[in-house]
Amino acid sequence: MPSRQSSAPRYSVGQEVIFQAALECFYRHGYDGTSVRDIAKASGTTPAAMYHYYESKQDLLVDIIGRFMGQSIEVTSAAIGAESGPSAQLFAAARSHVLWNASDVVSSFVVNSEIRSLEPVNRRRVIAQRDKLQRMFDAVVEHGVAEAVFATPWPREASRAVVTMCTAVANWYKSSGELSPEEIADRYGAMALSLVGAREMNSM
Repeated sequence: MPSRQSSAPRYSVGQEVIFQAALECFYRHGYDGTSVRDIAKASGTTPAAMYHYYESKQDLLVDIIGRFMGQSIEVTSAAIGAESGPSAQLFAAARSHVLWNASDVVSSFVVNSEIRSLEPVNRRRVIAQRDKLQRMFDAVVEHGVAEAVFATPWPREASRAVVTMCTAVANWYKSSGELSPEEIADRYGAMALSLVGAREMNSM
């Protein structure tokens, strides 16, 4: 499973407790259904403790989404950079994206369901992160098409479909399921290659 340590902000114990409590509250009750008092109760602190680290509940949501998206970009970049050739790179990128989202289904769910709750300036910043991640997949697929390694006539749409299906694993993945995260990731890597019409799938 991908490491969650490389770019995770270094928080004090108190801030991390509040961060994790808010994450769980947003997951269980939604952003709008969670109050500052709910977060304080879940963290075993007080509203004043939250305001020591964050100006508002909105700032907490921004931090949660921004941390996860930043790490998603890092994980994907590392996966692509470790391989050569579009097929190997796309397989690795799809595989790592599945593993990343399956490794923290709570964060993945909050990130993908609560972008709508961000204020406009914050939403634009997060969407820029999401677009950066998507462009990494786009570049690999477009390279594969240019090299006649991928046969899809719709590289952008195929790339978007790959990211969407890999992200969605967090909506249904359970550790008690019959497949391990690695087995799921391998299958999704193969499906990603199928989506783009990879000509040498058997080599993966």
